[in-house]
Amino acid sequence: MTSHSTNRDLPASLHLVMPADLPSEAYGRRMVEALRAAGTGLTIHALPGPHPQVDPSAILAADVALARLPDGAPVLLDGNALPNLAASLPSDSRRLRFIALVERLHWTEPGLPSEEAAVRRNLEQGALALMRRVAVPDDTVAAAIRELGVQPDRIIHADADVEGAAALLADL
Repeated sequence: MTSHSTNRDLPASLHLVMPADLPSEAYGRRMVEALRAAGTGLTIHALPGPHPQVDPSAILAADVALARLPDGAPVLLDGNALPNLAASLPSDSRRLRFIALVERLHWTEPGLPSEEAAVRRNLEQGALALMRRVAVPDDTVAAAIRELGVQPDRIIHADADVEGAAALLADL
């Protein structure tokens, strides 16, 4: 994991793509509040549908939202939305700067049928491979992400507080 700083100017505003129904206690929602408390402007693009289930309305909304973003924009992607973003990410990964906020991997949920777990694993692994950075709240999630092949230097430990927001912003 890394928490090093770069010399680039910090963005005045970030884009965040997340499920519309994400609970307030979720990592992505808490990180929104931490980023705002750190003085960062955010434009939230809320995706409809049930998450993390793959949903056609969420896929369409993700395609539209990403296509409208300006080239070079830093885009935070809530980990709960990754399965619905997976199809859009390859075409936009070179022009947008994707950073995932991952609280947990959904393919490991207990009781998930093995076929569905395999599909979710492939979707999450493919999406994470296209991220410039992956922000996680703890070492357990970081280890799970490394097991999917994400290099440790692309993983940022960022608690959902002002210090975690600063660590995330420093790595954008």
